[in-house]
Amino acid sequence: MNLIKLQTEFGTEEKCLEFLERMRWPNGVRCVTCGSDKISKFSTKEGTRKRKNTTTGEVESKTVPARHLYQCLEPTCKQQFTATAGTIYSNTHLPVQKWLAAIALVCNAKKGISAKQMQRDLGVTYKTAWYLNHRIREAMIGSAPAVFEGTVEADATFVGGKFDKRRKRAKYGKQAVFGLVQRKSETGHSKVYAQPVPIETRPVVRGIIEDRVSETATVYTDEHPAYRFLRKTDRPHAIVIHSRGQYVDGTVHNNSVENFWSLFKRGLIGSFHQVSVKHLSRYLAEFTFRFNNREAENMFGMVVINLLAGIALEYKRLISPPSPITSFAELLPSGDEPS
Repeated sequence: MNLIKLQTEFGTEEKCLEFLERMRWPNGVRCVTCGSDKISKFSTKEGTRKRKNTTTGEVESKTVPARHLYQCLEPTCKQQFTATAGTIYSNTHLPVQKWLAAIALVCNAKKGISAKQMQRDLGVTYKTAWYLNHRIREAMIGSAPAVFEGTVEADATFVGGKFDKRRKRAKYGKQAVFGLVQRKSETGHSKVYAQPVPIETRPVVRGIIEDRVSETATVYTDEHPAYRFLRKTDRPHAIVIHSRGQYVDGTVHNNSVENFWSLFKRGLIGSFHQVSVKHLSRYLAEFTFRFNNREAENMFGMVVINLLAGIALEYKRLISPPSPITSFAELLPSGDEPS
């Protein structure tokens, strides 16, 4: 969805609502209350209303935009509703036109788009742009395959920048992020999965690999001790020894997952500059979604559908402090202890 097409197809609020209608009810509009397909569509006229300015005390005229409504014709229902009723789009004062523009900007920005840039592009407040970006990222969660097969690369990276004694972060207190890449095969291009982890240790790595990687998949890693458990399993496994300057040994390498880490960190450094650990999983979801759907015919439509069907991310949950962790064992897969 490029900007020219966005302006042509979604230049008015009415066009945006018609698009949501087609996405939500591909087989025809149905009542959100009783499910009846006997629906009448009508629109109200644009009007004005008087409103007192709380700052100046003056009475001002405000425009009331036209509304595009549906009327259920079922005699026992007669519910009136809109195309956004019961969705994330209805629980906001932001026009649908700006929602769709924001989705297009996020989908097209390979290295991400900051809330400040979104604020300038949409003409909204910074708070609105920041909240909007996170709700779109929330709709991008879960784009990776449930189980990785074929040839899989496993690796971890650390987020936190260079150590500066003036900051609160400890010298070796960076946040660890673990990732898997399923290499390109005859059935499709490469796919990635990434998540923050407390630390790159055997119990943490083993739990993720056992959950996400097929037992018949070939796993390539570096020489980190966390992957030694793979020697005792039936999984095909090979390593490259980075400490000896070995990065490629025939088909054995971690270059695919390293390339994804490079793309993700270019986004952090160039677009976001600083990311809190609390929201790191959503930023990872954004980058993995774009990576995994880079050849999709309609990435824009996928996000719109996810927002229509998903549960709204409440602002109070977004800004609430992270849940306290009483012990490190809570962060490990069940039955594991730190090694």
